[in-house]
Amino acid sequence: MWPFDLIKFHKTANTSKQFIKTIKRMGYELDHQLYYYYYLCEIKNWSTHISNTRKFINDCARRCCGRHSCVVLGSGACLDVPVLELSRMFDKVYLVDLVHPEKVVKKMREFPNVHFITEDITKIVTETYNCIDNYKDFCVDILISSPNYSKGRYSDFLNEFDFVVSDNILAFLANPIIKHLQKQELLDDIASQNLKQFIHQYHLSILPQGKSCIISPISEQKYNADGLEMYDKSIAYIPKEAIRESQNWIWNFYNQSEKIEYNVKAWEY
Repeated sequence: MWPFDLIKFHKTANTSKQFIKTIKRMGYELDHQLYYYYYLCEIKNWSTHISNTRKFINDCARRCCGRHSCVVLGSGACLDVPVLELSRMFDKVYLVDLVHPEKVVKKMREFPNVHFITEDITKIVTETYNCIDNYKDFCVDILISSPNYSKGRYSDFLNEFDFVVSDNILAFLANPIIKHLQKQELLDDIASQNLKQFIHQYHLSILPQGKSCIISPISEQKYNADGLEMYDKSIAYIPKEAIRESQNWIWNFYNQSEKIEYNVKAWEY
């Protein structure tokens, strides 16, 4: 699958009723709405994180060798995506996500070389849904060992781009899937952790080394209304060897009755 075929692929593969049904039932539309709600509540607190993310993407893009195409995985509402700068640096910019807000799509029409792709790039979301339907005795091992997605296939696909961005999604990729499976009582705590580790490391494995940049929270701190720490936990399974030199900052995600902070890492991969 070549980058210039993406628009054609999108029109033929991802407007199906089954795909839309899967995304809705897995809760992705609701998650995007909730994410934007948190942003509206915390605009000032998010400003540093958004600014840092945009700057890091820009700096990495300037250092990449090619200028033909770039792809942003997890573009969402494009709050932290420097679309203007990328559209000036590259001939074609592709924004990939499971859900693209209508307002964002309309806003980006001013950039003729920016294209939206509604795609489950790893097929893990779609395969989760299919496995639940097809296997009476579902277990995580069935999903992990599914032949319907492979590292090689998607690594080759992403390698065709000059620049690849994993934009604040790695730590959250597994959450809707795990939540959906837990609702149906198909996962225990150990299976949840195994699935999360697989998804995180699988995502890393398909990113082309030497032309990718990754921004992701790696840990979460939660405080109660009195400012006392309730917990500090890791939320991303990232091998140490996968991270070279990195930039770090705090994302003040939520600051209402309870305060949630993310420790964010950004690095070239």
